[in-house]
Amino acid sequence: MLRSPCVRFAFCLSVGLFVELLVGCAATDQDAAPPDRAAAAPQRAALPVVTPPVSAPTAPSTTPAPPAPPVALPAPLPPPGAVSATAALPLAAIDAVVERAAARLFQDALRSLGDAPRDVVIDPLIDANTGQQTLATVAVGAQLAQSIRQKVKTWTVRPLNRNHLASSPLLLIGTLTPVALNEAGNGPPDAFRLWLTLVDLRSNLIVAKRLDRATLASVNAEPTPFFRDSPTWHQDRTVAAYVKSCQVAARVGERIDPLYRWRLPAAALLTEAIGAYQDKQFASARRLFVQASEIADPDDLRVLSGRFLSSWKLGRKDEAAQEMKRIVALGLAAKSLSLKVQFQPGSTTLLPAAEPREQHRLWVREVAREASASKACVRVVGHASRGGSGSAAVDLSQRRAATVRWLLARAAPGNDARFTAQGVGWRDNLIGLGHDDQRDALDRRIEFRVVDCP
Repeated sequence: MLRSPCVRFAFCLSVGLFVELLVGCAATDQDAAPPDRAAAAPQRAALPVVTPPVSAPTAPSTTPAPPAPPVALPAPLPPPGAVSATAALPLAAIDAVVERAAARLFQDALRSLGDAPRDVVIDPLIDANTGQQTLATVAVGAQLAQSIRQKVKTWTVRPLNRNHLASSPLLLIGTLTPVALNEAGNGPPDAFRLWLTLVDLRSNLIVAKRLDRATLASVNAEPTPFFRDSPTWHQDRTVAAYVKSCQVAARVGERIDPLYRWRLPAAALLTEAIGAYQDKQFASARRLFVQASEIADPDDLRVLSGRFLSSWKLGRKDEAAQEMKRIVALGLAAKSLSLKVQFQPGSTTLLPAAEPREQHRLWVREVAREASASKACVRVVGHASRGGSGSAAVDLSQRRAATVRWLLARAAPGNDARFTAQGVGWRDNLIGLGHDDQRDALDRRIEFRVVDCP
């Protein structure tokens, strides 16, 4: 008989630790799927619910997370590392895929959180490779909001703004990205991968995740007007933190990336600013982009591109030039700057429309000035959309790079020896659909790489 309270406590503690050790050992047998190509897991029935075992926990971030009040969940979360995979489900049209993934996401969340009333905000879904919002990601966001209203009566969908963030709602994020399903995970895309993740901002913990895939033809990957017009691209820290929080790097029961959490108020402002730009309210858009720059990450390209674009649309060309100067300085300091210099299909002739030509001259001029001032040597790298033979794509991208290199040398007389040209074809495609239109415009970018001088 364990009559002493101290003895009974020690006995219970030792038994609990022993059981936890056994569970922990069993949970480290395999990892969840990698972010770029989730391994298919066998499913026993149509539309199964699967929770793979846990992988070893990742090292905690040293970046302090923003303060949040503690919360006691009404039901225990799945163990860290659990993610519900649906990789073996058949490919379907995007509408059907969103429906089945959302139904299981909500089921998982309600099992953990209970059915108490909660507000839900959606941070617009993005393409994980580019950070762009597309017509498809917007449509998926709208479908998710409607699904919540129909299926979870205790949840209320709210707009993403700072007032609603202050109440620590549930946060829904996601990515929709073209992927290759072959064993190596390379080659041309043949599906779109959908990740959905639900976060409780009271605890900053991920409470549910779902993975699914849609047919290629059912997804419209054309960028929304703001991202279509944006002059530049790179994987800035904010986009990387969003993707990390959404995909397999952050797992059920773990915290979202601290940088992403910290920048959510800026994301709310940027959502409003991008909406104003796309509604052609350029003065309001510029005001909001400037306001967002005070709390956003310094290299957030949505802020920098938004300030440039809204100034340009307002006819403030000198202000736009200053904004482009900031973009160029940031890119060259990072050793790589990509600009969407647009050529006529299959040629080295720039698009004839007046506005793109004027913008291209401004971009090249600012690159030439910054490179000359810093005495940097720059390799102009041409990229091409996937399509036709690889050798033809390399040749076209080489000739386009040589054209931009010539323009760069003209804008910086006496510095032409600092500039070289190289074509890489579609080797480094970001999208890879091979349409040669707005859907894969970033695959035809011109990249300025800072290299060692000879």
